[in-house]
Amino acid sequence: MLTIKPNQFDQFLQHDPERFIDHLLNFIAETMPDEIRGIPPHLVREQIRVAIARARKYGLTKDEQVMGFVSVMFEIAPNFDEEPVLQKILTNTRLSPSERWEALFADTPELNAAWERAAHPKFYDANAWIESGN
Repeated sequence: MLTIKPNQFDQFLQHDPERFIDHLLNFIAETMPDEIRGIPPHLVREQIRVAIARARKYGLTKDEQVMGFVSVMFEIAPNFDEEPVLQKILTNTRLSPSERWEALFADTPELNAAWERAAHPKFYDANAWIESGN
């Protein structure tokens, strides 16, 4: 019998990067069709690659975390992680990556305001979809 350890399962989908991208592309197409309407699939795939790299920059490696990060980039803004309050959480090395990810979604006035700022059209920076090499 095949045994999958919990830490292996956390990265099960990412074992095959192209299939993981396919999975994310299908997920985004089904759940956020307006966010990708009119964008050729090959460009959406590239955006997903950039988003995955951006998530990993913060130590997010679990399938759920990476998928969530990518989804937030499409739904809120590709540069949501640059909002100062959110950035502070994502870079807080006193917390594990899992704790940081969960902390982003705490229901506090400060975080609610941060998410509103990140979702504001003037905050949106399309250049975040371009891989910077960092």
